[in-house]
Amino acid sequence: MMEAALPEGFDRLLRGAIDLHVHGQPDVSAQLANRGDDLGVARLAQAYGMAGWVLKSHLWATMDRARSLRDATGFTVHGSITLNPPVGGLEPSVVELAAAHGARVVFLPTWGSAADVERDGYIAMLLRRTSPSFAEFNARTAIALLDASGGLSGRARAVVDACRALGLSLATGHASLAESRAVAAYCAGIGQRLLITHPLHYTTDPAELRELADTGAFLEFCNAPLVHPDGHLRVRDVHDALAAVGPERAVLTTDVFSRWVPPEPECLRMFLEQLAYLGWTAEQLATMVAANPRTFLGEPA
Repeated sequence: MMEAALPEGFDRLLRGAIDLHVHGQPDVSAQLANRGDDLGVARLAQAYGMAGWVLKSHLWATMDRARSLRDATGFTVHGSITLNPPVGGLEPSVVELAAAHGARVVFLPTWGSAADVERDGYIAMLLRRTSPSFAEFNARTAIALLDASGGLSGRARAVVDACRALGLSLATGHASLAESRAVAAYCAGIGQRLLITHPLHYTTDPAELRELADTGAFLEFCNAPLVHPDGHLRVRDVHDALAAVGPERAVLTTDVFSRWVPPEPECLRMFLEQLAYLGWTAEQLATMVAANPRTFLGEPA
């Protein structure tokens, strides 16, 4: 067993953890294997003392896969949907149908967002390798969250309203900083739970991070860019960002899906142990990896 080779008390910081950003196998393509199968990784998460995770896909709804994993293991796996073009984009009816099928989290567009198309995002690059026609499709179907005046579009507001009415949790996907601000302001006005997804992809400015946190949204800090060969962030950048926003508004996740990293539970353990080394207490880490994810999901602490 892998855990037999780990340090004594390896699970000390992961007990009760909920990872809000877990990519299944496969996600982008069956030819782009990332690590072991979902069932094996879920069982490993149980051995690490984790309480659950949110299963995310850039392409398809994950509710059926989540249900199968729960049935097979007893481990809590929440299904989600990402509002990219293959599922219809910014459509409140898609949110309603996903909720009826058991979704707990709605992600706004990732590779399908106009902001991601403009910056030629990493996932789009992977999808172009899989689909010869993807580049044209991606450019033609790009989804903006803001209208011509710079305000949140009617379609985006309708999606947020649907999440609020159905008690679903919302994450910003690959929205731009300006879009994230607009979504956060609207969510604050109607009481919608919100996660600003990996904001360090877009800014490391402490003032801008605090501005987002002050809306009442949670800010996500991921392990993935810290272990990517082309990543521009280090764990000390996360440390500095956490110091700016405070653990009360932060969530720690993995968001990993590459062959060069261990399975999610070990990635999360590494992340937490590094932050503990930098001075974050076990109580603060538990807030960011267990209590805050539960609050985001609308569950009791």
